[in-house]
Amino acid sequence: MNPLRTLAVAAAVLAAGVALGGCATTRTPPVAPAAPVVQASPTAQFNNTDIMFAQQLIALRQQALWLAQQGVERAQAVGVKQLATQIEAEQEPQLQQLTTWLTQWGVPVPAMPSGTALPPLPSMGPGMPSMPPAQELNELQSLSGEEFDQRFVELMIPNHEGAVASATAELANGVNPSARQLAEQVKTSQTAELAQLRQLLEATPSPTE
Repeated sequence: MNPLRTLAVAAAVLAAGVALGGCATTRTPPVAPAAPVVQASPTAQFNNTDIMFAQQLIALRQQALWLAQQGVERAQAVGVKQLATQIEAEQEPQLQQLTTWLTQWGVPVPAMPSGTALPPLPSMGPGMPSMPPAQELNELQSLSGEEFDQRFVELMIPNHEGAVASATAELANGVNPSARQLAEQVKTSQTAELAQLRQLLEATPSPTE
């Protein structure tokens, strides 16, 4: 046999052996399906109570934000202005979180008002606190001084009562872990702010100057 042909055949056999060896060393056994990872995600599980809680709280947060912005700009009493500032800061992060959940769940998100438009009133359902009519909220803009402060507090109280009631319903019947955790936070924070609002309603307003 031609020496060059013999060398070529040997090289081919050697290369095939190396290739097979490489396949044997890099081959991995089939991977068993991974066990589901339980994450603190709003999409883990949810029911109608979770959806209702998120939708109601978005509407309530929109109203609280609108009222708080009015209070920050126009409240006369120091305590009222401070609480309005605190409430305003709380709303945006929760609004973003709730909107994300509803989007992931594939359910409608309550419409966000544009500019200075009055937010829509939430549908609280049977057994829930009734929200003030829209005209009462609009009338707030025509008030000033102590009259404004008193009406601001009076309107913010049912908003917070609605949030507490919605959170309580979520804790009773909701199943989503993240929504239930938020409901706990809402119930605690809104109950504390309700106590402040009621104290402000009873107290004599202290002027900012």
